[in-house]
Amino acid sequence: MSEMELIIIRHGETSWNRERVFRGRRDIRLNSAGITQADATAKALEAKVFEAIYTSPLKRSLVTARRIAKPHEIAIREVDGFSDISYGAWEGLSVETVQREYPKLYERWIENPAKSRFTRGESMKRAWKRVNSALREVMWTHGTGTVVIVSHRIPIKMMTAYLLHQKRDTIGTIRHDPCAMSVFKVKQRDSKPVILNDSSHLKGLDLPPPEDF
Repeated sequence: MSEMELIIIRHGETSWNRERVFRGRRDIRLNSAGITQADATAKALEAKVFEAIYTSPLKRSLVTARRIAKPHEIAIREVDGFSDISYGAWEGLSVETVQREYPKLYERWIENPAKSRFTRGESMKRAWKRVNSALREVMWTHGTGTVVIVSHRIPIKMMTAYLLHQKRDTIGTIRHDPCAMSVFKVKQRDSKPVILNDSSHLKGLDLPPPEDF
């Protein structure tokens, strides 16, 4: 029976990752470390033959996907469903500022992220439907071959939970670092993990360890 290899990759680091600033729909570019991470990821995958590469249209994801795709001369497919969650009023604010200005909402975000809804932003329930609808479309479209999705921290946590047959309220237990890879085998729309949050290809870069942010 044929199966698809699904590789999910988070974009490389931005300065706002390192500074603990909420990004969301702000179109932040990769920093120098992020470019290095993207190139190391491309190197790790250069022997693969890709059926397709999907990406969020935001620059940090799009540039990561382009660098991964470059050795393969394959077109990238931009999908709005894989965009980052909209943090609304939090976007562009540091964790410290959010803690001070939105203490109750921030506490809920930390204690029960799956049920959060952001001021002038998106609810986690709506984001879950958006992200995993896009994921299902990819799974239905491709029955074989290697397919890559490049996206963001929260959408990847949602996709990972879905592929592990878990509910939305488990996303707080899932971690996915910049340019780390999770690999799933998908057969007849059923999925099994091969490896989760693998950053072994980045170990030689001599970068500070990432936070879950």
